[in-house]
This record gives sequence, C-alpha cells and structure tokens, in this order.
Amino acid sequence: MGIPTTPQITVTGERPSRLSRLLKPFAFMSLPTAVLAVLFLIPMGILVYFSFQYGDLTGQSGFTLSNFTDTLTDPLYREIALATFEIATIAMVAQLIVGIPLAYVLAYKAGRFELPLLLALVLADELNPMVRIYAWRMLLGREGLINDALTSLGLINAPIDALLFNKFSVIVVLSTSYLTYTVIPIYASMKAVDSGLFEAAKDMGAGWFTTFRRVLLPLIAPGIFIALLLVYVPLFTDFAAPSLVGGTSGIMLGNVVADMVLQNGNLNMGAAMSFLMLLAAALFSLLAYQLSRVKGGAK
Repeated sequence: MGIPTTPQITVTGERPSRLSRLLKPFAFMSLPTAVLAVLFLIPMGILVYFSFQYGDLTGQSGFTLSNFTDTLTDPLYREIALATFEIATIAMVAQLIVGIPLAYVLAYKAGRFELPLLLALVLADELNPMVRIYAWRMLLGREGLINDALTSLGLINAPIDALLFNKFSVIVVLSTSYLTYTVIPIYASMKAVDSGLFEAAKDMGAGWFTTFRRVLLPLIAPGIFIALLLVYVPLFTDFAAPSLVGGTSGIMLGNVVADMVLQNGNLNMGAAMSFLMLLAAALFSLLAYQLSRVKGGAK
C-alpha cells in the first residue's frame, strides 16, 4: 500500500483580501484628497496665471515679470512689508507670552474648572470678528472707556489719542483675535507631558525657569509650531483690523492687496503680491518646523 499523501490545500482569495485591506484606507482617503487637491490646485493655478500676466487699456495682455519686480523694488511696498512683519511679530510674541502660561494653568492648575475654562475660551472666539474690532474701538477711542476711566481717576487731563488708529491698536486687536488658536495647540501638547517631570526637575535642584527652558519648552515645541502656523501666517494677511483701527500708520500687506484688487482693479499686481506672501509663508512654515524639531530633540 502506498503512503497516503496529504492533499494540498490551495488558498484562494488570500492575496486579494490582503491587498484589499492595504488599499482600503487609500480608497477612503482618495475622494477627500482629490477634492482638497482640486480646491487647492485650481485656485493656485489661477493665482499664478494672473500674477504673470499684464493688461492695459488697449486690451493687450501677455506674460510679464514686472508684477513681481515692481512689488519687490517699490520702496513703499518694502516699508509696508517691514511694518507688517513688525506688527505680526509683536502680536505673535504677545500671544505666546499670554498663551503659554494660560495653557499651563488649563493643563495643570485648573482642576475641575479645566473644561469650563476651555469651553469659555472657545466660545469667546465664536464672537464675530467685526464685533470684536468695533468693541476695541469703543475701548481705545478718544471718548472710549479707557480714556473715560483714566480721566475719572484723575490720571490724565486730556484723552490719549495714541490708543487708536496706529500700530499699537492693530497689535492689541490682533493679539486678542487669535489667542484661542495660540492656546489650544500648546494646551494639547502640555496634556501629553507628565507633570511628574516637573517634580523630578525640582528634586534635582532646577528652578522654575530652568524647568521651563530645559523640560517643558522642548516637549511642547510641536504645539508651539502648530500655533505659529495657525496664527503667525494669517496675521500677515489680515486686513480687517488694520482697516478699522490702524489708520495711516497701521497699514499692512493685506490692505494693499485688498485695495489693489477691489478698488484699483489691478488683479495682476494683487495676485503677484499674494503669491509672494504665500512663498514667504511657506518658507516660514519650513523654518518653524525645523526649529520645532530641534527644540523637540528630533534627530
């Protein structure tokens, strides 16, 4: 008698099922990714196209680089760009000075009030931006609440005009307008940090500043990076606050682009300036990402 052989079992469908499991996430992501790509690439293509075009009253048009050269060489635009950088940087630093301690309180000290305070912070951001700006005008104006209070207390004899329609008022408004988007990413990063590390640092003789600089700051660097992306980049393009509280000294690049497109009808120059601002934002995002990796200890 021959030795019975074990029948070979052929597994069918294993490779397709494994392949389908691997491709399933891509199938779910394909449609939203395609939609986002279309909504991003088509407007970006239109922006780039108009930034390299020119047109005159005779109806002639064509390819040109003058939109970029005029923007980069005009001393007025350079002055406004420097003012925009100054306003946005000071506003961002002010928000970090307020946002990091506030996030620390929410993450480690608020206790049972943590969720209500976090919800209050989110709800405060739901207020219409125009309402917030006009509220600041009522506070900072010549007949505003701040001047009235200082006059009533006898601290000043005449209203202070320097509180409104200048760089200071724009910085104040912008610093408070984006505070929620500064606090929440940093708060989320702090929630992932074990508070026992602070006690360990204290036991090793580190003071509060050393603990913050050597322990907390490197660990929350990714949250600060997200806050910079969410806040610092949009600060450069803001035009509502400078228009309503900035006056002549608080003009920013967003106002220039808005005036070019909406008032002067110079779509090509406005597109070129917007494209340059987009490139600057991309370079800043790359720099902020590299700094966050260094602070976070990434190799």
